[in-house]
Parts: sequence; C-alpha cells; structure tokens
Amino acid sequence: MKHLHAAAVVAALAAALPGQDAVRDRIRAAVAEVDGARIEATVRKLCAFGTRHVLSRTDSDTEGTGAARRWLRARYEEIAKASGGRLTVALQRTKVPCLRRGMPREIEVVNVVATLRGTTDPGRIYVVGGHYDSRNSDGADGENAAPGAVDDASGTAVAMEACRVLAGRAFPATILFVAYDGEEQGLLGSKAHAQHLAQAGARIDGMITCDIVGNTTGMDGRTYDGYVRCFSYAPSGNDSFGRSLARAVRRAGREYVDGFDVKLIFRGDRYGRGGDHRSFFDQGYPAVRMTEPREDFSRQHQNVRDRDGRPYGDLPDYADFAYSANVARVVVAALAELASAPPPPLVSNARLARDAYDTLLLFELPNGVDRCEFVWRETTEPDWTHVIAMADADVQPTRSGRLLARLQGVCLDDVVVGVRSVSADGARSRVATPPEPDRFAQRPRTPRRPPGSGR
Repeated sequence: MKHLHAAAVVAALAAALPGQDAVRDRIRAAVAEVDGARIEATVRKLCAFGTRHVLSRTDSDTEGTGAARRWLRARYEEIAKASGGRLTVALQRTKVPCLRRGMPREIEVVNVVATLRGTTDPGRIYVVGGHYDSRNSDGADGENAAPGAVDDASGTAVAMEACRVLAGRAFPATILFVAYDGEEQGLLGSKAHAQHLAQAGARIDGMITCDIVGNTTGMDGRTYDGYVRCFSYAPSGNDSFGRSLARAVRRAGREYVDGFDVKLIFRGDRYGRGGDHRSFFDQGYPAVRMTEPREDFSRQHQNVRDRDGRPYGDLPDYADFAYSANVARVVVAALAELASAPPPPLVSNARLARDAYDTLLLFELPNGVDRCEFVWRETTEPDWTHVIAMADADVQPTRSGRLLARLQGVCLDDVVVGVRSVSADGARSRVATPPEPDRFAQRPRTPRRPPGSGR
C-alpha cells in the first residue's frame, strides 16, 4: 500500500474539504431503492426449480441446479445493462473433491459471479454472496424437492438486490456479487472462489455472506425482526480484520437503516457450524456472516411434509421478505460506504506517553488521503464509543515519514485505539488498530544451559 508523505498530510489539514459528507446522501438514496417485492420474486423463482442440489438436473430449463444458475446469470446480465459496461457476469466452473457420505468423490461446482469494476482503485475488492444450492433431509438427494427458501435463496436474493441497487452507481473499489454453489456439501463453491482469488493475489478488503436471512418466527413462536446477527472470526484478541469489518457493517446499518440493528456476535459462526465466509477467513481475508436472530430447524434441511400436524420444509410462504429487505439495506449501506472509502490506514504501534495519560499512535495514511478519524473504546466494550476527527487532534509528521497522533486524556492501558481513513466526501473505511503487545514475547530469552554445564 502506498502512503502519502506525512508533512503533506499535516499541511492539508488547514484546507477546506468541499463536499465532505456528501457520500451520506448518496448512500441514503441507494438504501431507499431496496425493494422487498423484488427479493420475494427472486426467492420464489429459485424455489420454483424444485431443488438446487449440487447433483440435481442440469439439462432442464425449469428444474434443478442447472436451470437455477442459468436464470441467475441471465438476471445479473439484465442488471448489467444499467451499469454502463462496468458490471460483467461469468460462471466459475471448478471440479472439487467432496468428502460427504453418499456423494461422488469429485463434483463440479458452478458459481455465478457478477463483477462491478471500481473506477479508481479496482484492485481493492469487496465480496457479497449467498449460496444458491439447497438440500432436504438427505444431503445426497439430488432429485426430490428442496426449495431452500430461507437457506439460502434469501441470501442469494439479498446479494442480487444489492447488485441491482448498486450497479448503476460508480465506486472507487470493485464489488463482487456471488451466488455460491455447493455450500451444503462443505462450502465447496466458496472455497474454490476464495482460493482462486488468493492465488491471483487479489486484495479482498472484506467479504459478507448472507446465509439464512429470511425467517423471523422462532421455534418459541416469538417474532424476531429487529436485528440481524453479524458473526466474525478472530484468531486471537478482539480486533481482527473480521471484527473490524463487522463493526463497519454495524456502523453503516445504524447510520442508514432506521429501526433495524446489527448485533455483533464475537464468534466465527453459530456454535459448531460454518458458512461461506469461513472460506475467505481461511485465506486471510476479512469476512463476516449475516444471519437471522432465531433459526427454525423445522424449515432447514427438511423434506417438505406434515409431521404431527406441523408443516416442515423450507418454503417461501414462511419467509419474511420485509426482514430480508432490511438485511439488504444494511448490505447496500456497508458496501456503498466501504467501496467509496479509501483503504484503511497502516498503524505501526501505540504507546502511552511518559509525561501524561495520553496515547501516542504511529500510523500512515494511504496515498492521496489526507483525512482520518481516531476511535477508541474500553477493552470490554464491543464497539467504538469515542471518535475524534484528525483536524481536532494533535498530529505531527515524524522523521520516518509517518504520522504521530497524540490522543489527549486517552489512557492506552484501559482502551483499544484505532484509525480509519476518510475520503474527501466523507466515506469511512473500516478501522485499523495497532497490534496488541504480548508481554511474554517481549521478555528477553535466556538460552537454557545443558545439565551439568555449570555457570
């Protein structure tokens, strides 16, 4: 990542930034265009193919996974007509090993990938997707009905609606909208896609999977429609790239989607389970999962039937499309903000000043960026609670060409601090934090003497 010389940044602080915060009006306009009726139409169309199991028919235009993926491609190509040539659509076909019982040792997965190319920073990429494959009670059954309305036609429809809304707008960064295949057989489609991107050296700054985002009636009979859960992985600590992305998604949702919240869940996924974001985390990319508050397991992975007077099966008549539309609004807001913003800063380290209870933060801004914000929170807080603009902070250039910020009255012992880039029109990146020091790693190592060697 190239970074702007520190002295130039400090000098630019005195200059007015015309049009700052104009991005908010653009994002609000985009969010307002999300249409729940379109999401419902997409879900019902996908369910109408009967099953989208990875082993289902590919030789029909009305049944099976082949018909579903062709319809998805055609719909994305229709959306592309409003993009001025910036949205392109392709099928990613890959033969992959499969370890699931009753399945062939090798199967073909086909992802539908719509690429909205960025204007000025196309190498920086955001990904949003859902999986279009489905299954019933038998994970190897490629013939019988598996409508998969909520799991996961709902997420596939959210990603498509986000594409429809955003395709006619220009963003500095690139956005990929993906319908993944083979999720039910071990995240096969997303693994193939994430591995392909990693091998190509792609700069993925964030991946959002929308999986099971259409049910609001819990098994307890209560309605849960006021928030969406956002899961994120963290190998250690609480400030991984994924957690940073989750907080950015939550901030966008709270800023632009009235009456609907994003609940941060500091666990990679639901307990003992997984989703397509795991494939991106495994390649070192920031990734989160959006999922409804309470899943109804009488709908998921069930044959369509009545049992003890109760209907089973993942049918569209039991989905809440107004809820899915709110999830789509969060996704649109998050992607529009992050793809409009510069990359995150590069934060080298932080330390407590010796003459006051101030935090000293050493960092670099991306090339061409002269504005940022500093944030902090108590170590036990889930999200950022304080923010200060760069223009209101004490920021000085250093001999190394980096910037040194002094956050007055912020005692580093008790808080986590971070920095996010801000574009000239007010778009904010996800937050970058300094590495947490490990006291034991800092301790000098004394070579152990062999027994009997003396002093």
